[in-house]
Amino acid sequence: MRSRFLQVVLAGAAIAVVAPVGAVGAAVVPAPGFAVRTFPTGDAVQGGVVRRGNALIVGLGTFGSGGQRIVRLEGARATTIADGFSSLGGFDLDAGGGTLYVVDNCFGADFGCGNPSTGDTLYAVADPVARTTVAAAGASTVVPSGSFATPQDVLVVPGAILVSDAVGVGAGRVAKVVGTTITNLATGLDFLGGLVSDGTVLYVGNLDGSFVGSVRRYTLAGAPQSPLIDGLSGSYGLARDAGGNVLLTGGFTGDFSSSTLLAVNGAGVASERAHGFSFSGDVFFDAARGAALVLDFGATAVAAVCADADGDAVCDADVAGPAPVVKARLKIGRQLTPPGDDTLSFKGQMTIPQVPALDPVANGATVLVDDADGRVIVDVAVPGGAYDPVARAGWRVIGGGTAWSYRSSSGVLGITAVKVKRVASAPGLVKFTVKGKRGAYDTTGAALPVQGVLALGPAGQGGLATFSGTSPVCSVVAGGNTLNCR
Repeated sequence: MRSRFLQVVLAGAAIAVVAPVGAVGAAVVPAPGFAVRTFPTGDAVQGGVVRRGNALIVGLGTFGSGGQRIVRLEGARATTIADGFSSLGGFDLDAGGGTLYVVDNCFGADFGCGNPSTGDTLYAVADPVARTTVAAAGASTVVPSGSFATPQDVLVVPGAILVSDAVGVGAGRVAKVVGTTITNLATGLDFLGGLVSDGTVLYVGNLDGSFVGSVRRYTLAGAPQSPLIDGLSGSYGLARDAGGNVLLTGGFTGDFSSSTLLAVNGAGVASERAHGFSFSGDVFFDAARGAALVLDFGATAVAAVCADADGDAVCDADVAGPAPVVKARLKIGRQLTPPGDDTLSFKGQMTIPQVPALDPVANGATVLVDDADGRVIVDVAVPGGAYDPVARAGWRVIGGGTAWSYRSSSGVLGITAVKVKRVASAPGLVKFTVKGKRGAYDTTGAALPVQGVLALGPAGQGGLATFSGTSPVCSVVAGGNTLNCR
């Protein structure tokens, strides 16, 4: 969230939002046909969020005086990749994921900022998905500090970087940055929020002087078009989902008791995806996983809102209509030591569709474990690809095409082995085993029971193990060191 902008919004709308300390987003309520999962962050979320593969990149920390940082989360392992920010705004990755662009809207004597020496500008952080060193904000500026009045969001477009600048009523603008040159793309706006584009149209979230929200439309050359939607209770973060809907945050329910995530179709018709946020801020659509990632004011988690037509709390993009897993076993160990040495064992049997043909080499596998509140414990996409003896990772086909084995010497977020075997005597029956070590899987305070998922491909080729009731059941053993479900 952009803290200075949020203060203006809440004051102008006469809304008292109290974010509970340590809230992780469990109060978020999905609309029918959707589910909410939460990725714990351990600190208050700030600014923006993006995801690339298994890496979740999010702003964290305390408003003002350089107290905010950008962190890459891989399971429970957190790596700070940049710091020294005071009031982070939105994030965007370039097409290859090699550069993360961010804005910060505190600088010098700006209200409440603590007189930081850098801010009100655009930053570039190189290699965000893999870097192990911390980039300093002051050394990462694209244009000089103070180049913008109140930058809120950033968007990478062909040949340029766009920045929304919430200067105020009639003075807000979308700026275009090419190299180190700044020009105006669109002017006459107010308190701008998010930016998103479909490759042809630029969508801009705007809040006018009466705190009425809208989503404005422009060509990428800056020519205004008719608004997509107007008359909103708020307008802040923007994203686009796989269906072409514009996802919108910053609005409120009719009684103003909580903030919302809306989807607006091409005809300008809005529908709710979720509510229960204190104030819904930045939003990013993770196309690979079919989930909208939303930051909530004061929360210590990222909320992921995804389609879930069958109501099983499993995102349909991961596996739609997963089969029940029988003879399921799940064990997560080494929980009393720091992240990085955790172990995982997950196995069972499931009867899945035989068409299309099972092909883990092409499709890879996804391993998920959530607690009863939707808190993510394990979320790992194991890539496809044949075994590479140099990288010592990949899939082998064995048993004449009836079994597959994945091995990785370094592990994918700790997952080192996956075995999948078809049972010839029972059409569709598949046995599987997942092994992990040197992982970061935090089960502390997990709400029991939990559920585990192994997804192997499209058309429901995956299974769901629900560890509840008397069998199978979960328990915490070894003095809290192991979560054992069987």
